[in-house]
Amino acid sequence: MQPPQRADFEWYFIHAREMALGQGYHWRGQATAYWPIGWPFILSIIYRLTGPVMISGLIFNTLLSIGMVILIYKFIEHFTHHARLATIGALFYTLLPSQIEWNAVNGSEESFTFLLVVVLFALTLLSNKKEHRWWPFALVGLLLGLDIDIRPIPLLFPIFYLFSERWLGQIAWRIAFQRTVSFVLGMVVGIFPVTLRNWLAMHHFVLVSTNGGVNLWQGIMTNSGYYWSYNPNINPLLAAGKNEVLENAIGEKVAFQYYWTHPWQTFLNGWAKIYHLYNNDVNAVRYTFINAGAQPWLVTTMRNVDTIAYWIFMLFVLLGLMYLAIQAEKRPLLRQWAVILCFLVYYTLVFFFFPAWDRFRYPLMPLYALFTPMGCAAFPWIWNRTIRHRFKGEQKS
Repeated sequence: MQPPQRADFEWYFIHAREMALGQGYHWRGQATAYWPIGWPFILSIIYRLTGPVMISGLIFNTLLSIGMVILIYKFIEHFTHHARLATIGALFYTLLPSQIEWNAVNGSEESFTFLLVVVLFALTLLSNKKEHRWWPFALVGLLLGLDIDIRPIPLLFPIFYLFSERWLGQIAWRIAFQRTVSFVLGMVVGIFPVTLRNWLAMHHFVLVSTNGGVNLWQGIMTNSGYYWSYNPNINPLLAAGKNEVLENAIGEKVAFQYYWTHPWQTFLNGWAKIYHLYNNDVNAVRYTFINAGAQPWLVTTMRNVDTIAYWIFMLFVLLGLMYLAIQAEKRPLLRQWAVILCFLVYYTLVFFFFPAWDRFRYPLMPLYALFTPMGCAAFPWIWNRTIRHRFKGEQKS
C-alpha cells in the first residue's frame, strides 16, 4: 500500500526535499525547529542519493523495521539461549498489523524506534557484562543523542537509567554514577550539532525543537488527540505570531501555571492520558486506509483488527511479566532487563503531561515484544499449577 502522504508525513517529504536541494530547513519564510530536524535530515541524505522520490524513504523505513525484527530475535536468544523463544518474540512483533501499516507512511516512527532499540539493547548488554570502561557508555549515549534529534522524548531517561543501575541492577553508586555521566556526555555530543544549528539559524538557544511548550499547552486542553484553536481568547499561543520560540515559551508558562493552580486535575488528567496511550491501536489506519480512500466498512474492520491484535499482543506481554515475576528461577531475567523495564516506565510517565494516543506508543512495541515468549511459556505453567492440579484432585476424590 502507498497511501497519499499527509499531515506530518507530507511535511517531512517537502522539507527533506528542500534540504536535499540545499535550501535549508524553513517554515513560514524563516528557519524552524518546530518539528525536530533529525528525520528530515536523514531523509535529505537519502534523497541526495536517490533523488526526492517518496518510495526511497518508505523502503528505508521497511529496512529499519526488518532490522528491528532481527534485533528482537538476537536479544531474546542471547539472554534465554532458546531459539524458539526468540522466534516467538520476533513473530509477535512482525505480525502486529499496525507495525506493518506504519511502514507505508513517511514518518519518523521507524528511525526513532530503531535507534531506540539499538540503544536500549546495547545498554542492557553493557550493564550485564559489568563493563567498567567509560567509552562504550558514551558511544551508546551518542546514539541516544542522535535519536533525540529525531524525537526529544528520551531526553530525561538518564535519571531512570541511574535508578536501574543502582537499585535494580544492584551496582555500586560510584560505578552507576560513572556509567550515567559517560552516557550523558555521549548524549550531549549527539545533540550539540542540532543545538548549534538552531543557535546559528534562529539566534536562540533551542536544544532540539520548539514544540515542547506547544504540546504541554495542548496537554492541559485535551488528554488525547491533536488540539488547536484560532480563538485568541482560548489560545494564548496565537499572540506569538510566527515567532515559534516565543510560542514555545508561552506554552510552557501557561502549562506550568495550570499545574500549580490545578494539581488534582493535572493528576487525574495524567492518568487519563496514560489510558489513551494504551487503550487501542487505530491511528495507523487513519494514515493508510483512510488516506487511501478505503470504504468505511474496511476502515472500521481494520481498526477492529488492529486493536484486537494489539490487545492479544499485550495480554501475552502481561502474562510474560507475571510469569517472570512469580517464577523464582526466571526472576533474574527481570533484573537483567532492568534498563528495558525502566525505559518502559519512563516513556509511559512522560505522557502524564502530553496528549497521548496510540501513535506515540508505537516505539515501545519492540520492547514489549521481548516479553511475549514468556507469555506463551506461562500457559503450560498455568495449566500444570491450576487446571491440571484441580483435575487430578477431583479424580482422587
